[in-house]
Amino acid sequence: MKLPVYDKQGQATGEEIDFDESCLGKFVNYKLLHAAVVMYEANLRQGTVKTKNIREVVGKSAKPFKQKGTGNARMGRVRRFGSRGGATAFGPRPRDFSQDMPRRAKRLALKSALLGKFRDAEVTVLGEIALSAPKTGDIAKTLKNLKADSGCLMVIPRYDENILKSCRNLPRADLSVITDLNAHMVLRRKRLVFTKAALEALALEVAKQ
Repeated sequence: MKLPVYDKQGQATGEEIDFDESCLGKFVNYKLLHAAVVMYEANLRQGTVKTKNIREVVGKSAKPFKQKGTGNARMGRVRRFGSRGGATAFGPRPRDFSQDMPRRAKRLALKSALLGKFRDAEVTVLGEIALSAPKTGDIAKTLKNLKADSGCLMVIPRYDENILKSCRNLPRADLSVITDLNAHMVLRRKRLVFTKAALEALALEVAKQ
């Protein structure tokens, strides 16, 4: 597969990168991708929602009025289930929703996600991106020139604080280092924008596995 390299203005530089997509597998494993996405989404849940049971509600345990003779409906303690400000029956409690997968399965899921992006022609290669200071406008303009401003994941070879600060205010753009990629991040956005160095690092990383 030959991928053209673009500059910040969205113009082809004339350079092409040969990428062997067969290193990512022969087919997209949709069943494994589904399991991986469910795991990553479950791990994002905080699990801190909580309602009070009858032991935790503040209030008296005595009847507010006698059983008969008042004309009101009979009523037990004010903390009972169903009362206004009372307890909740079988309400949610704090719990841990986290899941896990074998490391090999996570790697295969990432390869399947990347393979799907490459086969669907949703990968763009950017020649170089370097910022001397955080400039959100520069990153936004570059993504617009690359026609990736509707939603993309930008992948860089190593951590860069200026690029990180420039991307974090863009609602439809995510940033990741090549070593932090996972299947959920790849599938979350429509397009993938690799820098040339990041794509070369990806080929080396996949070759090691």
